[in-house]
Amino acid sequence: MQSFLERHPELSVRQAEGLSLSRARGMNRDDVRQFFNLLNQVVTEYNLLEKPSHIFNMDETGVQLINKPGKDITTKGTKDVHVLTSKEKGENVSVVACCSADGRFIPPVLIFKGVNKKAEFSDGLPAGSKVYMNKKSSFINSDLFLLWLKEHFIPNKPNGKCLLVLDGHTAHSTDIDMLQVADDNDIIILCLPSHCTQALQPLYRSFFRPFKTCFNQEAQLWMKNHSNRNLTRYQAGDVIGKAWIRAACIANAINGIKACGIYPLDPNAIPDHFFSIADAVDFGRISECTESDNEEPITAAHISHT
Repeated sequence: MQSFLERHPELSVRQAEGLSLSRARGMNRDDVRQFFNLLNQVVTEYNLLEKPSHIFNMDETGVQLINKPGKDITTKGTKDVHVLTSKEKGENVSVVACCSADGRFIPPVLIFKGVNKKAEFSDGLPAGSKVYMNKKSSFINSDLFLLWLKEHFIPNKPNGKCLLVLDGHTAHSTDIDMLQVADDNDIIILCLPSHCTQALQPLYRSFFRPFKTCFNQEAQLWMKNHSNRNLTRYQAGDVIGKAWIRAACIANAINGIKACGIYPLDPNAIPDHFFSIADAVDFGRISECTESDNEEPITAAHISHT
C-alpha cells in the first residue's frame, strides 16, 4: 500500500463515512430540483433574494458528556495508548443551533432528558441560551420545537418575513399549532427533502463537525483539570459554551448556507458526487432490492407560508 501511494502522490487514504442506501438514494435530482424551485418561489415572492439577515437554518445535534480520545504521539512499538475519559459512556445532550445567511448565530438551546431543571445546567452558556427538559429523551419533540419557536427564535428574528429552513422531521414540520405560530409571526417554514442532510443542511455541512471537535477538546481539557471527577450535566453548559464560542463564527454560518446553494440562491452549488448513488440506481447500476419494499417513500419538501 505504501509503495503504491508513493507512486501515486495524487492519491490519499481517507476514512470512509457511513452513508445509508436510503439516504444516498434520497439525494436524487428531482427532489433537489423541487426544493430549489420552492426556495426560489419563496425568496422571490417575499423579496428575500437580497436579505441574508432574514434567511435562517435550524438543526440539532447531539454530544455525549464524555471526551472523545484524540491522537497522541508515542514511541514506535507502543501497543496501548490511553487518554483519560470521564466515563465509558456519557449522557447525551442535544444542542439546537440556528444561524442566518449573514453569519449570525442565535444562542444555543440544550435539551436534557428528565423533568427537573437546575439553574446550574445553564452555567457557562452564552448569554441568551436556554435549557429545555424532555421527560422521555434528550431529543427535540413537537412541543419543544414550538417552545423554541415562540420564546427563542421569534424574539431573535428581525422584523418582517423570515425564511426558516429545516429538515422535515415530524417534530418540526407537521404540528398545526406550530404552523399557526409561524404564520402569525411572519415565518416561512421550508423543509428540506428527505435524506438530503449531507448536501442541503447548512449546519451539518459547516458547523457541527468543528463544534464537536471543539467540544471534545474542551471536554478533554476539563478532564485534565478535574481528573477525579466525571463530566455531568452540571458542567455541560461550561464545556459546551466554550466550544460554541469557538465554533459559532460568522464564516461557518455563511459558508454552510452558501455551500448548500440557499444564499446566494444557486441550485448548481450541489456537486454531482452527492447524486452519484441515486444516479446509479436510476440507470440500473445498483440493484434496488437491497432495501425493504416497506420503506416509506421519499417525501417532497413541505412549505408553509401565507
